[in-house]
Amino acid sequence: MDVKNCGFIDPQGQLSAALANRDIREFHTALDNGALPNLQDERHTTLYEKALSTPGCAQFIEACLAHGCNVNYINQKLNKAAISYAADSRDPSNLAVLLRHGGVQLDRKYSQLTPLNSLAKNLTAENASMVGSCIQLLLEHGASPNVVDQGEFTPLHHVLKNRKIEAGTKKELIGLFLTQPQLDIDSYRNGQVRQMLKDQYPELSLPELREPGAEIDCERLLRTLRDGDETQFEQQFAEYHQNASGNADNQRNANQEEYLSLLEESIKRGKQRAFEVILETGININQTKLNAISPVELAVIWGNHRALDVLLKHPQLRLNSNSKLLNAVISRLDEQPLDDFCDHQRCLQLLLESDRVDINEADKGGQVPLSYAVKYRNIKVAQELLKHGAYIGARSAFGDLPIQEMDPKVLEEHFDSCITTNGEKPGDQGFEIVINYKNLMRRQQESGQSDKRPSIPHQLQDEMTPIAYIAESKELRHLLQHPLISSFLFLKWHRLSVIFYLNFLLYTLFTASIITHTLLKFHESDHTALTALFGLFSWIGIVYLIVREVIQFAMSPLLHFWSITNLMEVALIVLSILTCMEASYDKETQRVLAVFTILLVSLEFCLLVGSLPVLSISTHMLMLRAVSSSFIKSFALYSIFVLTFSLCFYILFGKPQVDTKDSTPEPAKEGKDDGHFNTFSVPIEALIKTIVMLTGEFDAGDIKFDSVYTYLIFLLFVFFMTIVLFNLLNGLAVSDTQVGAHFLFISGLTQLQINPLFRRRSRHRRS
Repeated sequence: MDVKNCGFIDPQGQLSAALANRDIREFHTALDNGALPNLQDERHTTLYEKALSTPGCAQFIEACLAHGCNVNYINQKLNKAAISYAADSRDPSNLAVLLRHGGVQLDRKYSQLTPLNSLAKNLTAENASMVGSCIQLLLEHGASPNVVDQGEFTPLHHVLKNRKIEAGTKKELIGLFLTQPQLDIDSYRNGQVRQMLKDQYPELSLPELREPGAEIDCERLLRTLRDGDETQFEQQFAEYHQNASGNADNQRNANQEEYLSLLEESIKRGKQRAFEVILETGININQTKLNAISPVELAVIWGNHRALDVLLKHPQLRLNSNSKLLNAVISRLDEQPLDDFCDHQRCLQLLLESDRVDINEADKGGQVPLSYAVKYRNIKVAQELLKHGAYIGARSAFGDLPIQEMDPKVLEEHFDSCITTNGEKPGDQGFEIVINYKNLMRRQQESGQSDKRPSIPHQLQDEMTPIAYIAESKELRHLLQHPLISSFLFLKWHRLSVIFYLNFLLYTLFTASIITHTLLKFHESDHTALTALFGLFSWIGIVYLIVREVIQFAMSPLLHFWSITNLMEVALIVLSILTCMEASYDKETQRVLAVFTILLVSLEFCLLVGSLPVLSISTHMLMLRAVSSSFIKSFALYSIFVLTFSLCFYILFGKPQVDTKDSTPEPAKEGKDDGHFNTFSVPIEALIKTIVMLTGEFDAGDIKFDSVYTYLIFLLFVFFMTIVLFNLLNGLAVSDTQVGAHFLFISGLTQLQINPLFRRRSRHRRS
């Protein structure tokens, strides 16, 4: 226990003390307790940086990497990378831990020096052994030996100039550099390195001389790019392109692939001048390597906003359906930039401002950019996407909407911004309210953009999906009162009301016709002409129902099969046909079919009446639907107890009675079958009798209690089922009724808000 801190230990202080004392166990304990190794102090220094730059801290570096530290960590204040801190330690073990994790940017500069340049420049007799091991590690892992510092000195040049180290050590280091196949000793400072090698070590075998007019290949251009010398690259590339332009067609295709490699490398390195030089050759920027990504996607991933800006404005750019640019950049906004040219936030702005990028593009899982912004809790990005017209009703592969996890305040504030005016005073004749419904409808591609993106087949969009979810969500339900939603519903109803009323009229005629025809048919009325007339009307109604179902299926096949109402309508069509046709089966079957037909017809008619935009009617229908649904769900669970008690009653009260000769009068024998229902002697009847008893109809006088156990079971049933369960179901019904009334009250307020808004004499314009 830490007495000074009253028993509480500061994990961050414990981590700092452990590093200072070189106590790796205490260091691990502090990390497990929540200490953050990459938390900056008042000097903008982290413990991770201290471990990297301190010799003998390999284990501490490993522990930091295991707890979330990045091998490409960059101090934003100093613009110094983790590899530069490790090089400052001059400890090969520190450097080896970092390099062992892979993906390290070995040639990133700090103060115009790469780690290799820094080590070679600070080589002394005291640290020659350790620095030599560090240089060897960097070269083995792919560090470029040709990157120059501000004085155009390469690492080998610094070693050759060094007179502080022993001759043997110096020669070993020079031999290490000469083993690198990409070593260039001719391109810098007029070939001074080659001359120094000849003068100091004439016995050494040197690489072939690179004459200024020597052949330049793609590998040499890539090395120049990696070395960071854009001026030299421009000179070499101009010569390379001039030689390649006169080649045959098949060679040109090969050159295009090489150009693509150079273009990708320039994007990764942030070499804008080299990027533009390659682009001027007319390279196909839509071309990709096998199983690779396009240059525009690469620019987004690496955060190279300058290259992305040029590519988005390129007239030949074609974005395919797999280019999820917005999703890619949103998922990387929280990442630490790898270099100065990396700016994912700027890339996001460029993509949003470009008319070539679909703001509702979806990945394989159906996740749109707005879903990514909500998932990463990035409120500012979500607001920007909404501002640029992101559709809030796009469903993912799992049926989720982007607004499901969104803060209601963010959505409400954006809805407020969608309602503006034309700048006139409210009392003026030309006053207009401008309402923008861009987020409630999926943005369609404009005709002028058809050459920029591949055409997308037109699909029917359900514009009511987001509004239906808002109505069902307790957190968002209050937004139904917002003028944006209410006015949208008003316009929607204004356009569809004719279809609704026409359907209601036709179905009403069909309901009256088929019920009248069924009654006349089964009562064998003498009015045969009237029966035939209503039969004809019924067949016309059946044809109408079939046409309606076919249209609904064509519009949305999947939703059609998952809808209980549509399945009920299909069953109604089948039963109506069987009822109206001249059947060859028996009368009893016809009567049963007719009964179910009338039930389904009446139920469908009731649903249509409940859909009328009359508050008093729709309120009752909504309450009926809510209570019925809640009761069915609850009773489905509690039916286990109903079945249990029915079996108990069947076993206790359904015992077969022993018939004694002439012990029962004849009239009683005649009425014996009428008592089966009350004696629980048949399992199915026992179940039905138990359900009836659940409502309070016991008929206890007809039940024969012959033991104390029968009384006990019956009293348990009365208490748990009739008193507790039935009252519980009634309570749920009352609760659902109150919720339904509240929801309809909100809808009523919405309707009241709609009417004054559109009864104005001012014009309404949809943006």
